[in-house]
Amino acid sequence: MKFNPIFLSLAALLSLEGCKDDGQVGSIIQPEEDLLHAYSAMTHLTSSSFMVDSTLSKADGFYLGEYTDPVFGTTKVEFMSQIDSRIDGLVFPNTSVVTAKSTTSGILDSLLQSIDPKYGKILSIESPTNLVVDSAFFEMNYGDTFFGDSTTLQAVKVYALSSDLNKSKLYYTDTKISDYCDKDTLLGEISYQIQKSRRIRVPLSESYVKRLVGVYGKNSKVKTQSQFDKLFKGVYVSHSFNGGGIIGITSAGFHLFYTYDALVKTTYDGRDTVVNTAQIKNSKGEKLSVLATDLFLSANKSVARINVVEHNDLEERFSALDKDFSYIFAPAGIYTTVNISLKDVKDSIKKNATDLDKIMFNSARLKIWAKDLDWKTDLSKRPYTFLLLMKRDSVVSFFSKNKTPDGESAFIAAYDTASCAYSFDVTKAMQKEIKGFSSIDGEMVIVPVNRGVGDMTYSSYVYTYSQVFSTSATRFHNEKSDEKEKRPRIDFVYTRRE
Repeated sequence: MKFNPIFLSLAALLSLEGCKDDGQVGSIIQPEEDLLHAYSAMTHLTSSSFMVDSTLSKADGFYLGEYTDPVFGTTKVEFMSQIDSRIDGLVFPNTSVVTAKSTTSGILDSLLQSIDPKYGKILSIESPTNLVVDSAFFEMNYGDTFFGDSTTLQAVKVYALSSDLNKSKLYYTDTKISDYCDKDTLLGEISYQIQKSRRIRVPLSESYVKRLVGVYGKNSKVKTQSQFDKLFKGVYVSHSFNGGGIIGITSAGFHLFYTYDALVKTTYDGRDTVVNTAQIKNSKGEKLSVLATDLFLSANKSVARINVVEHNDLEERFSALDKDFSYIFAPAGIYTTVNISLKDVKDSIKKNATDLDKIMFNSARLKIWAKDLDWKTDLSKRPYTFLLLMKRDSVVSFFSKNKTPDGESAFIAAYDTASCAYSFDVTKAMQKEIKGFSSIDGEMVIVPVNRGVGDMTYSSYVYTYSQVFSTSATRFHNEKSDEKEKRPRIDFVYTRRE
C-alpha cells in the first residue's frame, strides 16, 4: 500500500496542532456543535495499612504449621473440618481383571503368579467376602506451598470435634477452637519433617477406626451425610511442636486400607482351578492377604472447613513498621487501603470543563507500586500475583457469594514485573462517579487473591477468586515515598463534548 506524502504532512500538522501544554490530548475534526476535546490528568492518593481482626475462612485448601518472621512475628495456622462420609464408599472394590498395560483399575491378571509361578492368568474374581480394615490414617497431602525450614522436626495432633460445624454458616479465621473441640478424644499424633513424598500420615486410634468401619456394615442405620456428622462431627488438626514452617495442604481426610477374600478363577499347572484367597498362606503357614484396596474419606469443599490463624505478637510488630510504606501480610494479618477523593478528580476536570455532564472517561487507572524486596523479612520473595480493590465492607460478601470483579465496585490487577506496579482499571466506576452514582469514592481496601479458572463460557473462561492464605507479604510506596513517580495515584483521560 502507498501513501501520499502530501496527505502525511497534513496529518502530522493536524496532530501537532491538537497537542497543548494545558493537558489537552487532542480534538476531533467534526461539526462545531459536537466537537470533542480530550484531556489527561492525574490525582494522587493517600494510603495506609491496618491490622485485620479476621478474614472469612474460605480457602482452596488447608494450612498447617507455625513460623516466626523477623518483621511480622509468629504466625500459627491450624484447621477444623467435617469429613465427607461417602456413605457408599466402604464396599468391595472393583473386581475387574486387567493387564499390566491397562489403564483401567482392577486386579492384575498375573497377581497369583507372584505367589506361585505355576498359576496362570486370573480369568475372573467372584463372591467377595471378609472385608477387613487393617490400617487407617488421617492423611494430609501437600504441594510446593511451603514456607520455612524443611529440616525442622515438627509435630501434629488430630482430635475429634465435640461440637457440630455447619456447612451453611460463615466461619472466620479467629474462630475459637475451644467452641468446637474439648480435646478429650485424641485420634492420633506424629512428628514430621517436610518430605519429598509430600505426605503426612497420622495413625488413627484402633477404637475410632472400629467405630468408623461400623458405619459401613450391613446393619448400619447411617444413610446420609447429616447422620454421619452426628456420629463423627469432624476433626481438629493441631500443630503441636516447633515453629519450623507452614505447609499448604491440597487434600486431607481419613485414608482406610482394607483387604478382602474372593473366589478366583485361574489355572494351575495348565489345569482350570478356583482359588479361595482365604486359604492362601505364606511359607510360615500364615494367611496371606492377596486382595487389597483403600478408601479416602476427604475433608473437601462439600463439608464445613475452617482455617484458624493466630498472630500473637503482630500488634507489637505492626507498630514498629516503617510508616513511609504500606503493607499487605497474609494470612489474615495486614491489609492496605487507598483513599480516593472524588472532589480532587472533579476539581481537576473543572479546569477544562465546568459542565461535568459533558464529560466521558476514556481511561482511568489506579496505580500502586510495590517497594523493592530487599528488606528484612523472608516472606516477600515476590509480590502477590493478583490484588483485588473494593470497599472494605464488601470483602466478606464478595468471597462468600463467589463474586467476580465487575469493574464498578470490585477491581482486579495483576503484578507487572516491568514497572513493579499494579494497575486497576476504574474507568467505568469513575464515569458513574461523575454521574452521581457513588461506587469508589472514599476508602478502598486492597486484598491479595488467588485466581483460578472456573467454567468456560462461549468464548472465554470465568475466573474464580479466593483470599491468599499462604504466608506472604508485600510492601508498597505511599504518598510519603521519596520516589515521587511511584506514589499511589489515578491517571485518567477524558473527553469534553462541546
